[in-house]
Amino acid sequence: MQTDFRRFSGFCGALAPLLALMLALLPGVGSAADAAADGEPTIDKYGREVTKPRARGPVLVSIPVAYVFGLGSERSPLYCSPSVRAANASNAVIEELVLGLTYRTAAGHSAGSSTSRFTNIKVKRIESHFFNQLEASNCTGLSGELTVVRCVYSTGEDCSGDVEAVGFGAIPLRLKPR
Repeated sequence: MQTDFRRFSGFCGALAPLLALMLALLPGVGSAADAAADGEPTIDKYGREVTKPRARGPVLVSIPVAYVFGLGSERSPLYCSPSVRAANASNAVIEELVLGLTYRTAAGHSAGSSTSRFTNIKVKRIESHFFNQLEASNCTGLSGELTVVRCVYSTGEDCSGDVEAVGFGAIPLRLKPR
């Protein structure tokens, strides 16, 4: 039994310098995270970039399609129904995106308004909202003005400044000046 204890204590004695070396290197672990937080890329010993700050991309809002519904009768009049889409081209998940849209005819008359609330839009994903009933019987010649009510990334950062309106599609959009 004594020989086993001596072997064990000898083994532990050999590990002591290794343990001391590991404890000495531990403060260096935090420096990689600190360097990434400062915006500097962190390079590992093989020259690969371990952490790299990524630029935020846009959140694109568009109306690529709009449908006309109704029978054209008094009980079921025709109305335009746009499909609002939000594409997350940024590098973070969008926790919540609330949009206000105001539609106008080619003559400048009001054609209605709608709100859309998107939640949990993953990176590189597109979410759609359908069946917004407008006061126009035809979708041709309509334009839309986009207001960003709220936009928050899952990190808690505000993404209102990253939202862009797409001026192409069934109903071209423009961002309302702030």
